[in-house]
Amino acid sequence: MLLIAHRGASGHAPENTLAAFRLALEMGAKAIELDVHQSRDHELVIVHDFDLKRVGRLPPRGSIHLTHFRIGDLDWSELRTVDVGSWFDERFHAERLPKLEEVMDLVEGKAELHIEVKKGSRQYPGIEERLAALLKRRRAWAWTAVSSFDHEALYSLRSIDSRARLGYLLGLTQIKTALKEIKELKAESLNLSSRQVDARMMRECRDRDIKVLVYTVNTERSAQRLQKMGVDGIFTNFPEIRLP
Repeated sequence: MLLIAHRGASGHAPENTLAAFRLALEMGAKAIELDVHQSRDHELVIVHDFDLKRVGRLPPRGSIHLTHFRIGDLDWSELRTVDVGSWFDERFHAERLPKLEEVMDLVEGKAELHIEVKKGSRQYPGIEERLAALLKRRRAWAWTAVSSFDHEALYSLRSIDSRARLGYLLGLTQIKTALKEIKELKAESLNLSSRQVDARMMRECRDRDIKVLVYTVNTERSAQRLQKMGVDGIFTNFPEIRLP
């Protein structure tokens, strides 16, 4: 069973930062997951939330309102000034939002990359095209998979590049609909919560040769239970979890 470092080693370092990704690799992670948004000036930026209220801290002379703005309303020159490490621990005060390509530079040749696109073109015009172009230029589809709860974004990626490796995030979609769309998309995995996975769903996926990836699993006991069920991979904040 594959252990996927959820937002990096986010149990030990601030999520979705280069510090968290480096630590995950040092811990031996074979796969890393991250979240992608698009800035106002079309940079692919790594952060989970749609704004910076939770993880952002401003520099001394920064705009007091900056952390209230949504990612898509800010240019990269503004986003890069925000401290996204101190909320976790003051030791990480120098951490800034990374661009996707910075993380690719770090990860390439060392681990798989699992990218979650938070929203497609309805919110971030052209994000699928930019992402697909970057992955094509970097010849990264061999070691990168893209998932989303925004299934329109997955259909868009499939239409752009037939080589795209896609993961279908289940969310509130009914499993019957999900299986139909996974077939249409030629997606390789069903990604779902640990609360959603059961023996019947595992059978449905096995019968269709669909991988099952489960989030977010942070104890060895839970990980071992899912391993016994036949789950293919788990997203965890603690990539040092040990399995039999």
